[in-house]
Amino acid sequence: MNDIELIYGKVKDKYNLTLTNSLALNEGFTWDVPVIYGEFQQGRFWLYADEDVPNPHGIEFVFSVDYEKRTCFRKRLKKCHTHWHPDTIEQAIKDVDELMLGKHPFVK
Repeated sequence: MNDIELIYGKVKDKYNLTLTNSLALNEGFTWDVPVIYGEFQQGRFWLYADEDVPNPHGIEFVFSVDYEKRTCFRKRLKKCHTHWHPDTIEQAIKDVDELMLGKHPFVK
């Protein structure tokens, strides 16, 4: 079992998430790697191992997020994208929890 599968095992019963592989998603991935895909109130995310590290054992995760954010002075929604690299399995789980609960600082 790789780290992405371990993370999925910890969060799958809390949220409606999908464990799949990158090529099945048709999202522009050029390598085959396990991916956790989820949708939250403001957007969607992908959590996977870096291209060079298919089984990272706690390192080289990529958390990629597409979301909508209200502009400061206008009530319009702006499409945004961000990504970061959780350092540990525990941090990746925390990031999933915060995103799904609308509490993650990167998408507020």
